[in-house]
Amino acid sequence: MPILFLTLLACAGTSDPGANWTGPTTSQGAGNEPTQAELGGPADTLVVALLADVGTLLPVVSTTATEFDFLYNLNRLLLARGFDCGMAYTPDLVESYAFNEESTVLTMTLKDDVVWSDGTPLTAHDVAFTYELIGDPLVASPRLDYIKKMVPGKAPEVLGDHELAWHFTSPYNQIIQLSHTTLAPLLPKHALQDADRATLRGHAFGRAPITTGPWRIEEWNPNEKIVLVPNPSWQGPDEDRPRLKRAVFKILPEYATRLVELENGSIDMATSLQVEDADRLRIERPELEIISRGWRATDFLTWNRLDPADYNAKKKAQPSGVELDWDTVKPHPLFGDKRVRIAMSKAIDLDKLMRDLMGSRETGTVHARRAVSTLTPELCGAMNQDIQPIPFDPAGARKDLEGLGWSDSDGDGWLDKGGERFEFFLRTNSGNPRRAKAAILIQSFLADIGVKVEIERIEANTFFAGLRKKDYDAAISGWSAGLYADMGPLWHSGDRNLLNYTSYDNPQVDALIDAANIEPDPEKNAELLRQAQALIYADQPYTFLYWREELIALDKRFKDAKVSVLNPYHELSTWWVPPTEVKYEH
Repeated sequence: MPILFLTLLACAGTSDPGANWTGPTTSQGAGNEPTQAELGGPADTLVVALLADVGTLLPVVSTTATEFDFLYNLNRLLLARGFDCGMAYTPDLVESYAFNEESTVLTMTLKDDVVWSDGTPLTAHDVAFTYELIGDPLVASPRLDYIKKMVPGKAPEVLGDHELAWHFTSPYNQIIQLSHTTLAPLLPKHALQDADRATLRGHAFGRAPITTGPWRIEEWNPNEKIVLVPNPSWQGPDEDRPRLKRAVFKILPEYATRLVELENGSIDMATSLQVEDADRLRIERPELEIISRGWRATDFLTWNRLDPADYNAKKKAQPSGVELDWDTVKPHPLFGDKRVRIAMSKAIDLDKLMRDLMGSRETGTVHARRAVSTLTPELCGAMNQDIQPIPFDPAGARKDLEGLGWSDSDGDGWLDKGGERFEFFLRTNSGNPRRAKAAILIQSFLADIGVKVEIERIEANTFFAGLRKKDYDAAISGWSAGLYADMGPLWHSGDRNLLNYTSYDNPQVDALIDAANIEPDPEKNAELLRQAQALIYADQPYTFLYWREELIALDKRFKDAKVSVLNPYHELSTWWVPPTEVKYEH
């Protein structure tokens, strides 16, 4: 699932990021750290099911949540991340950092004893190189927004091998400034300085990365498994040295296969459980902990605003590095008109969708809530709670379409206009039964108003590539919500915003996002974002579906296993198993 960049309202972290930990864990309890005798025994192996193979572990071009879940365990960051109603940061690869009085310059002193997993020392030149790649149009990095508010040539400025300074064009929220300097893991200049930047997304480094974290990749068999083992070059704190022998991520695209392997003990951890299976496993498999990750995941139905064929033809003809003027592209024959998009949203029964997909038959609990924006409810005060959801009104939806000239002129049950039927392809990624069921329900809802939908289920990497290329009519996808405040990559106009899948373009929203991104006051920042959310919702570039509680199953033998809004495998290096419960000694 692609990763999304959203808001935060916390102040810069000055304490341990884990100190305010409130997420679920299988820990034995606060203060019950493992003894040296326990840690000195045999180490165990964690076996996790993945829905799809990872595309690339080259962070300047990575886009999916799964890719970043790996990257954050394979790499240290300049500043370590914590979360408590917003992001908090503490030094990690840096010894210290400080803003100047005007908050326009951020200086950092790097630790001088950090080495890459190949033994090469990490320096400020690696930091500058990483951000040089982000800013290069040939790379087409979705991280480009990181540097939009930085002074060209000084993003960052290298002051010495372990000293650097970030120069900003104007002050803004310091947490967002810190986010822009630390969210992406770094890249080693010595390994990639001669790489072809136009084809960086397919570079071999993405499958065999050189890293700085406590883990390294031992084995990667495409579409089969990825194996992580402790990094022998690890020079960080001893408490972050891995306590497991290895972590094996098995690629199991089919949900039924993942469920069978979970139940027979072939895997220890499975994410994105369907609610009915979680209900059953609580009773039938008491050795498994069922954990809710919180409101990090949202599903949406995106409508392509532009004609896919015209967009791709003009994009291909556009000179490299030059942004395409979206206003020159033909609108999508169906969804270029927001009145049509609003009618589609009226026709979808969201309450039934949530009940059927995420309602517990055991408790009656619906593990979902309506979405009206892409700002997660985990972020305090930023989500616009005053937006009134579009009500379910199929009769009104049909009337709206009839007012636009759509009618069943030939009596076949489907709307048509000018000899063309109202018909389109609805895509989603394979291996996701929730979205497969959602597609069937949405197909049924729209059939009730005379709109014909053909469903396409596509392999995950191919599906997401099609979204980036705007090569679709409509699609069900989702975000693992990012936790800081730049809405630009999703909603700001501009061809370089690769995560703006729907080609959304609203000058008022652009202005609000721009203003929010330079507003240092958190409350004023949040108000600007609330205004932007209201405008976006009124345009319905998405039919915003729901936020869902992601349910995860994990074998209870794993202790201190934090399942976080930051990462389902949060701080994997601290997970451990008591010697008496070790399952895989070899």
